[in-house]
Amino acid sequence: MRSGVSIAWTAVLAMLAVMPSVTVAQMVDVSNDMGLETQHIGGYLGAGVSFADFNGDYIDDLSFADFEGNLKFYAGTGSDSGFVSMNLGLPAYPAEAKMVLWGDIDNDGDQDLFVTYRLAANKLYLNNGEAGMEDISESAGISPTARRSYGASFGDFNQDGFLDIYVCNYTGDFDEFPFNELYQNNGDGTFTEALIAQNMDELGIQSFQGQWVDFNDDGLLDLHVSRDRTLYANHFFEQQPEGSLEPFLERGTETGLDIMINCMGSGVADCDGDLDSDMYLSGLPGDMNWLMVNNGTGTFGIEDAAGNSAMGQVQVDAVSWAPNWLDVDNNGFEDLHVATGFSVYTVYPQVLAMYPDEPDGFFYNDSGSFTAADEAPFVTDNTLSFSTAVGDYNMDGFPDLVSHCVGEYAQVLRATPNDNHWIKIQLKGVESNRDAVGAKIIVNTSDGVSRMRYTYAGEAYLSQNSRWESIGLADATVVLSVEVHWPNGALTTHPGLDVNRHWLLCEEGTSTLMFEPDPCTTGIGECTGCTYMSACNYEPNATADDGSCSFDCFDVPNACGPGTEWDPMMGWCVSSTDCPYDFDNSGYVTIADLLIFLLNISLPCPN
Repeated sequence: MRSGVSIAWTAVLAMLAVMPSVTVAQMVDVSNDMGLETQHIGGYLGAGVSFADFNGDYIDDLSFADFEGNLKFYAGTGSDSGFVSMNLGLPAYPAEAKMVLWGDIDNDGDQDLFVTYRLAANKLYLNNGEAGMEDISESAGISPTARRSYGASFGDFNQDGFLDIYVCNYTGDFDEFPFNELYQNNGDGTFTEALIAQNMDELGIQSFQGQWVDFNDDGLLDLHVSRDRTLYANHFFEQQPEGSLEPFLERGTETGLDIMINCMGSGVADCDGDLDSDMYLSGLPGDMNWLMVNNGTGTFGIEDAAGNSAMGQVQVDAVSWAPNWLDVDNNGFEDLHVATGFSVYTVYPQVLAMYPDEPDGFFYNDSGSFTAADEAPFVTDNTLSFSTAVGDYNMDGFPDLVSHCVGEYAQVLRATPNDNHWIKIQLKGVESNRDAVGAKIIVNTSDGVSRMRYTYAGEAYLSQNSRWESIGLADATVVLSVEVHWPNGALTTHPGLDVNRHWLLCEEGTSTLMFEPDPCTTGIGECTGCTYMSACNYEPNATADDGSCSFDCFDVPNACGPGTEWDPMMGWCVSSTDCPYDFDNSGYVTIADLLIFLLNISLPCPN
């Protein structure tokens, strides 16, 4: 069991942390432009955020938990304008909500909502389409007992095609129910609470977040559980083959994941590009943050196969919460964002004075080697974050990050596009669960490199990322194939997908291009539009005029000169009389009219 780090190791980490800084500002704070009101001004240890599409238009939406139960929902527009506030008509439930988690529990094609609560019963809402959201918690078999629930995650652990639910409860020995909850989906709108292991009586103590992932690549979902306090090691439940005496075995010690720190959250990604899942664990400054490298068989250490360790490069000297991975520069390696906050009740605005210097951490990843960012949001800005979520709100192919930070509004960090290529993939299960949670995606490109992503639903700390898997391709321009290892064990291969596109891949083997990119905002393709600067619809990025220039926004009737009027069909001023050359209004065009014309040549026109 691991309880800390030695003085010598701490010194090594300090030396490794001295790295060259990044000079290009890849993440820009656009929070003021978004205006996402969250009112995160109370509660205990933060509230959750989801970046999942809840209205079925394949555009990332946002959902925020709230310490008074006033959940907030924002539908994405898919553009720089951001989001539109939505009212989903949920019944009032004035309790401290911790996590908002979207998933299609009945495989009907729309998203259902699971919400965890601290000191109140958890809620499950069924999406009935136009009929709205129905509270089915009681009929579905969700426990009506009030507990201290925090993180939740969806995963089809028994591969029956329906999403199961795992709930982490921050309990102690003195609690009546000192354990976490696993709800097995029966496929008929009901769930059965199940034991995950024999020692269930102590599995819930000080738990914050669970995450389903197949660490040993045997086709079966395993479960990692982040636990607070150095008395309790993190749990790692390895699923056993069918026919075993127990469905799961606790194998934290054998796999190296029995880290004993004040663990607030975990972030899973293939950080070194070897096509297996590595893990970052966040904690308190005295614990250090642990970057655990998968050796390819589901066991972990702090060093890679060559004996190199990046652990010292990703330290944050603060109380660390959600660790989230996103390839903001699309160089093919996921970068790391670490939310930092505090561990007391949120009393706003006093906490801003109590913790005046707690910027979040951000580390750029280049082939498994990390460099701390030197942008203002990660050096001087006092964010006080707990949960974060990754998505692409303006659909430019570069992932953005939203933080449910303390304050009245959420923080939005927008990635700055560059010349690197990308591909975004969303999956649609048929025999597997509809959201394809638990699927593995491998993208093979013409540069001989393969890149891997997993589809999760519930991760980090009280967080849910977009169901669009965003894969940076660096300078690769050709995707040879995309392999999808579906949750039920099926494999489909999708060849020749264009880069810089959004693709929907179906378990039946089809590939559908979802959105054509706007070349004027993404720089992909030829941008055409109105090139006349004085027009209402001037397109500054246009390289060729398409004849669409409009002047409708001006007071055009008064803009035309005497004796003329605006012709909207022709797009310019025309004569307002039947005889435009009869300057003396005699009814005839004569020499007198010519003299009037000649006398006025070169005179300035009236305004």
